[in-house]
Amino acid sequence: MNFNLDKIAIEISKFINEIKDEKDIDKVVGFHSGDTTRLIDKKSEDYIFELLNSTGYKFRFVSEESGVVNTENYEYTALIDPLDGSNNFVMGVPWYSVSVAVYDKNAKGILDSIGGFVSHILLDKIYAYDDKRAYLNGIPLQSEEVSKELSSKVIITYFEDKEIDKVLRILPNIQGYKIRSFGSASLDMILVCTGKAYMYFDIRGKLRNVDIAASSNFCKRLNLVPTNLNGKEIFTGIDDIYRINEIILSRDSNLMKKIYSIFS
Repeated sequence: MNFNLDKIAIEISKFINEIKDEKDIDKVVGFHSGDTTRLIDKKSEDYIFELLNSTGYKFRFVSEESGVVNTENYEYTALIDPLDGSNNFVMGVPWYSVSVAVYDKNAKGILDSIGGFVSHILLDKIYAYDDKRAYLNGIPLQSEEVSKELSSKVIITYFEDKEIDKVLRILPNIQGYKIRSFGSASLDMILVCTGKAYMYFDIRGKLRNVDIAASSNFCKRLNLVPTNLNGKEIFTGIDDIYRINEIILSRDSNLMKKIYSIFS
């Protein structure tokens, strides 16, 4: 199996950088799952489809904008987020990405990807993985290198008023934290699994499998598997778009044990 995903990541990043200043590129052209599809989202999605089809392999696409495409005679499934952080893109905030996670026919769920990438467009950083390892711009990353003493207590979190009780059960277990919400779930998670942020959790029930499929598998290669609040690994199917009710991620194993005990 050789999809040359690194090349695809480079090509889609280059494409978005080329069209990002076009007139009306942020125009809303449709709606899906309670969210909006902008012209940039659709153009990115179409180009990813084209790039994957050009590999010679037959793909079923599960994508944020178009849903499920190509359901017959496929060899692999690709979960795609054509632009994670669309609001940041519109506002000119350089925190948005493209995610692709590839699965073979033996895959049982979201954490069974055999390869993929998250491309941080404006910083030219490609966080890729194969069936065994994680890479940054083609250079292998070791879990030992990123699991050293954490340099910050930044917590990246997303919640609504109805979840405030859960938040107040989590935060008292942490000293000296700072809260941030950057707006791209895949990049947010990668900050945690590469040791740059302390914790990530989203308990709104709004995340979809396409949003975090690639980042979850990238983190898994670095021995950090995203779970729900009671410690079970996240799970959804890959044959459609599914919601993820809650997800939490931190390299502080002692803290995670406390949180799991609270919500078990």
